[in-house]
Amino acid sequence: MADYSIHPGTLYNYTAGVQCGVLVTERVMRKLARLQAKHLLEVKRLLSDSKEEVFPSMWTLHYPEGKQTHVNYIDLSCSLEDRIRSATHAHAPKACYPVFIANSMGEAQAMAEAHHGEVAEV
Repeated sequence: MADYSIHPGTLYNYTAGVQCGVLVTERVMRKLARLQAKHLLEVKRLLSDSKEEVFPSMWTLHYPEGKQTHVNYIDLSCSLEDRIRSATHAHAPKACYPVFIANSMGEAQAMAEAHHGEVAEV
């Protein structure tokens, strides 16, 4: 018997550009995709209609006294239209399987290792 628990179906990783989001079923993913498309169209319209108040952004790292610091700046080397297009690009939900059910990263890593061992034996 396995020392891990896997969600029985395929889940979809849905994020809005953040590192970790939520996992959803296909039914919920389809509804989210429709909402996201509608939302992004409205955001694109707002950004395009407000060009005098919207600027292409970029970031870099700076190391004052050896400490890593995040620096934002207006990027004059690219077009605002390109940045609006990239800012309103949908993050497509990605199918995920297997998805382990765990209480911590360490527990999930152990489950993945056990699962990998079983799959490798087959």
